Amino acid sequence: MMQKSRLRMFAQSMPLAAFVIAASACGGSAPPAEPAAEAPVAAPAPTPEPATPARRVFFIEPQDGATVKSPVKVRFGLEGYELAPVPEGTITAEQVRPGMGHHHLGIDMDCLPAGTEIVKGTPSWVHFGTGATEIDVQLEPGTHKLTLQLGDDLHRTVEGFCQTITVNVQK
Repeated sequence: MMQKSRLRMFAQSMPLAAFVIAASACGGSAPPAEPAAEAPVAAPAPTPEPATPARRVFFIEPQDGATVKSPVKVRFGLEGYELAPVPEGTITAEQVRPGMGHHHLGIDMDCLPAGTEIVKGTPSWVHFGTGATEIDVQLEPGTHKLTLQLGDDLHRTVEGFCQTITVNVQK
């Protein structure tokens, strides 16, 4: 009887042994599976360069194309340069302060080329050598061009600092 039991145990363990042999034969010689591809890591965004400050003169009022009455209130601004009164006395080219300037307002004038001297007393140009930023201007009825231009200590125009607008003056 003991033999029958051993035989039964042997018969029952055969499928398990066959499975173990087959599994080890199939998987043992295969190359290892490649690891799952990792998602590419995005490179960090480059740090943006600091914005270059705007360099300009501009009209605060009136707006381009505005219809106005005389006297016309004209206010202007400056960015990227220091507004400064012209020093008293005679200034030489060596004494011109870099990065500093003052406004000039041209009535019915275009922007002048950079480096052009706006001679004091020129009827079409108003000098703001004190560093002022506004004026009330008497204008005849009609369309007028207003040009704002920055000048250095010698009243020479500074490149890139000019704006022209048009206003319509009513009676």
